[in-house]
Amino acid sequence: MSGDHDASAAGPQTDETTGASATRPAHEPTIADVLVIKTMLNRSLRLPPEIIDTVVDLAEYWPHSSTEVLFNDGSVVARGNNIHTQGTGQENGFMIRTPPLGLRTWRRSLRKPNQPVDTTPPKPQPPGEEFSTDDFQNLTAAPPPMLAHPCRRIVFTIKSHDQGWGGDFANQGTYNGSWTWFEAGLERWCTRSPTGTDVVEQQAPQAQQPSLTLDDICTVLPPVEWDPETEEHDFKHPLCAADNLKVQSNVTAEREWKTHRVVWSYTDDIDPERDVEAAVKLEEQGRGKATGDGKFVRDLKLGDVVTLWAMARFGGWVNKVESAKIDVYYAV
Repeated sequence: MSGDHDASAAGPQTDETTGASATRPAHEPTIADVLVIKTMLNRSLRLPPEIIDTVVDLAEYWPHSSTEVLFNDGSVVARGNNIHTQGTGQENGFMIRTPPLGLRTWRRSLRKPNQPVDTTPPKPQPPGEEFSTDDFQNLTAAPPPMLAHPCRRIVFTIKSHDQGWGGDFANQGTYNGSWTWFEAGLERWCTRSPTGTDVVEQQAPQAQQPSLTLDDICTVLPPVEWDPETEEHDFKHPLCAADNLKVQSNVTAEREWKTHRVVWSYTDDIDPERDVEAAVKLEEQGRGKATGDGKFVRDLKLGDVVTLWAMARFGGWVNKVESAKIDVYYAV
């Protein structure tokens, strides 16, 4: 599948489309395309590998993975609770996960083989001791060695709306006061995962390399905490949106479907503490004010999995979704 990608995008942005097709590049390179270009540059110009890598990076000539989920009936993915329905709503709805960053494929050993890997809900397994970059090299989609941090850009494309009423009248039609939104998450394979008491450690995958099975993957974001009452691990979702993970909120009290295309790049450099004006603009676009620093993209490791969650808070607030897509671009 090819992804929505604006090759001219330079920096954090939110593209909103309401019907007209956005300009798309004529060509989305595959891994083979990138390797051919690198070989041509090496043979014709005799450039050193590090110079070739820099040229390809500056040209943004990257392969990518694309994952999409469709809700043809406009499903309610998240619903806020109130005092009468406390605990019965689904305030945090898992939507989709990407393939492991830079790796060949999943090893589809699910307990329910008929359940798609990209939409199978995660289990709250906390992270522990991590695999090294070398442990992933023989699983990469391109000839090794691949970079430890190969991600270059993430594009989220979401079509959604809220319940179409409510909130302060002054906020209606804007992103202010919206209590339905989307957050990014992170999954990662670890060699060890802590037990409930965090005193004794247990082996996660019994292998010398990551198993690439969902049974062994750990959740880094949202945080996973031990609940002493239930004696089980559970996801820890805060009441308010996380400024560094909030991909996009819905327009407040708007019934019409709206498509948001949000680009996170490794070159983004908006520090919300230093550049308050730019951070405010991100919030006005419905984004988290700390999502413009590029840190999430730059910190992604080889083999990491990006997830997307739909959120809703307080009674009456509903997050309805028609589709969601994540395109992840990476260097090889």
